[in-house]
Amino acid sequence: MKTLHLAVAGASGQLGTLVVNELIRQRAIHPGMALTAITRTPDRHAAWQEQGIGLRFGDFDQPQDLAAAFHGVERLLLISTNTIDGTGRRLAQHRHAIEAARQAGVGHIVYTSFLRPEEGKRSLLNDDHLATEALLHESGIGHTILRNAFYQDLLLVVLGTAAVDGKLRTAMGQGHVSYVAREDCAHAAAAALADGYLGRRILDITGPAALDAPALAAIAAHLFGQPVQVVDLDAEERARHFIAGGMPAPMAKMLAGIERWLSSDAMHIVSDDYCALTGRQASPVQAFLQAHRRQLLAPTLPPA
Repeated sequence: MKTLHLAVAGASGQLGTLVVNELIRQRAIHPGMALTAITRTPDRHAAWQEQGIGLRFGDFDQPQDLAAAFHGVERLLLISTNTIDGTGRRLAQHRHAIEAARQAGVGHIVYTSFLRPEEGKRSLLNDDHLATEALLHESGIGHTILRNAFYQDLLLVVLGTAAVDGKLRTAMGQGHVSYVAREDCAHAAAAALADGYLGRRILDITGPAALDAPALAAIAAHLFGQPVQVVDLDAEERARHFIAGGMPAPMAKMLAGIERWLSSDAMHIVSDDYCALTGRQASPVQAFLQAHRRQLLAPTLPPA
């Protein structure tokens, strides 16, 4: 049986760790898979090495070493970096990784993009993904683009204060979002990496429903056992509210801008691609929030 060499670049991050662990589980069921974790901190992952996972150093800001890190890899998961600062650095990191993959002879790249990174919908999140997708098309390498919706984890921030005062403050207006679990995104990435697909495809990875602010408020009210009222804010008001809660100003302005962008309904899409790729159903928002109910209610609970 021919061994298929898979690699996860960005393996130390939250998503990368979930993907590696899922592939370890799959390898136990389907032998014939060699797996390498590429990370800036390989010394932190002795447990993976003990399970037969290869560990290699790789830093997208050090392109001179990346081709060696990708040597012998047939299918590479390129997890988009979290350098979201508007300087162009993230796109440069992605360009370095794609060029190194081409030099190393990688046959297929799976890339974690963002839902609907279309021309005319400018944002810090969109622009780098749109440009990276273009780089993949130009590279000549087979690729799978996973356009992930917003993580359900963001709702912990959005709903955090609603448990305290019963008010869901938002700048998303009438927009809808098909929030998806990070764990589901990891399952999708692992499946796309291991399935042997050789062509070019774009898949939308979403949750099972697109929710607007009133729908989120209704879910929160049921979870909290008290009414939750939607309070519409503009982007400046929303940023001030984030800052008042202790969030750094740059992040507050970015999140407020994203919420305002959502009011265009750009994220109103629900896809069956996740089910077709993984053979399973994506987790609903209600299940995620129920699993994190104590964290959401923490400010209102008595000390343990």
